[in-house]
Amino acid sequence: LKSEGVEIKQIPGGCLCCVGSQSLNVGLNQLIRTIKPQRIIIEPTGLGHPAKLIAALTGEFYQSVLDVKAVINLLDARNLANEKYTRNESFIDQSNLADVLVASKLDQYSETDKNAFYDYASSFHPEKIKVAMVEQGRLQLNWLDLKRNEDRTVQFPNSHSHSHHLNEHSETLQEHNQHDGWLLIEGHANGFTSIGWKVSSQRVFNKEKTLSFVHALFSDSNVERVKGIVKTEQGGLSINFSRHERNHELLESLTHSALEVISSSVLNVDTLDKEFRYCSSGVI
Repeated sequence: LKSEGVEIKQIPGGCLCCVGSQSLNVGLNQLIRTIKPQRIIIEPTGLGHPAKLIAALTGEFYQSVLDVKAVINLLDARNLANEKYTRNESFIDQSNLADVLVASKLDQYSETDKNAFYDYASSFHPEKIKVAMVEQGRLQLNWLDLKRNEDRTVQFPNSHSHSHHLNEHSETLQEHNQHDGWLLIEGHANGFTSIGWKVSSQRVFNKEKTLSFVHALFSDSNVERVKGIVKTEQGGLSINFSRHERNHELLESLTHSALEVISSSVLNVDTLDKEFRYCSSGVI
């Protein structure tokens, strides 16, 4: 995607911190070679451990090409009262490696949430360069120029030594005489499970069926997050659901549909795949 001088590139394979897959290197090299950007902002999956990603970006291959600045970590302060998060290895080390620690969704916080965040942020050594609470994603641009502290360490360097299972499905549509791509990605990390779909733009989803499907996912008390973009008969649909908020809005046209479900328990992949397919109203 391109907009006002900004190039957005998705790394295939689901997990950006798995640098061994070469997906990161290929995508990053392509950006550097073709776009020659002044700045690259990398957003890994929320389940990922950042240590391998930082090691790759600061390693021999890129050290003469990239100047890695401060690591910025966003968290939801309401989760600091839940040990499911605060004892999670990736959650702990994402905060450990952060130079800038930010609590987003400030407008949703109670005074207890705010105090918990500042107590949490002050517990780190070395201390954070910047600690802030923001709403509507309003981070300060000058934070991107802050210097990274190379002395920060992790407690669980091997916590992301997990495997991904990748299934690719394609079905032949006789009436259109073409293939309709349907990519299913399943991941497991640190007690969390993720299921993601990337679907060709030729397939159109029913908006109401899709929203009902997403709402119903939260009847499982272990589903933590559902996010994505889905092409519907009413236009692009942006979905950002969590235990605390349920947000969706219509967008302009999409090049594909992508949806991800994150849960703290094992999900029934086959059942969810069938239910999501049922939301499709056909192909164009």
